[in-house]
Amino acid sequence: MHLREAQRDMRRAYVNGGVGIFVSGLVWVIAGAVTFYVDLFSGMAALFFGGMLIHPLSLLLARRVYHRGRARAPNPLEMLALQSAAFLIIGLAIAYLVSGTYSDWFFAIALLTVGARYLVFQTVYGMRFYLILGAGLIAIAAAALWFGMAPAFVALAGGATELLCSAFILVPAKR
Repeated sequence: MHLREAQRDMRRAYVNGGVGIFVSGLVWVIAGAVTFYVDLFSGMAALFFGGMLIHPLSLLLARRVYHRGRARAPNPLEMLALQSAAFLIIGLAIAYLVSGTYSDWFFAIALLTVGARYLVFQTVYGMRFYLILGAGLIAIAAAALWFGMAPAFVALAGGATELLCSAFILVPAKR
């Protein structure tokens, strides 16, 4: 399978990745709301456990709403997307460890990690849009660290950005 064919297959199977962005955005907004209304530790837990549901919920929505299946085997880009999940695990571990000293940095570091992973998705899906999304999330996280933004705001801003970006992908895909 050649690169362009593999990217086309990934776009078909995963609705250009838009469903994953949508579910991730919801998880971030929920984590931000939990942080705002409950406390930071509960918001961190919401992001961690909600993050584990992103892929399965995305697959479910892609199949039920968009009637898409899995990528054809063997698609090496599916493995690249899976391997890039290691970024998230490492990034969340670092964010958690740093939050012991700088609790307000948790969401910013986690958002940096998610933004970096989206840069890889430019190759997975063959869409430059992921460079813009990744750079946007990285910029939000950098601003949060630089200006000391409230953790709930960082999570809500990241989630809102993902939800907005998912609309750019999913609305045309529904037609």
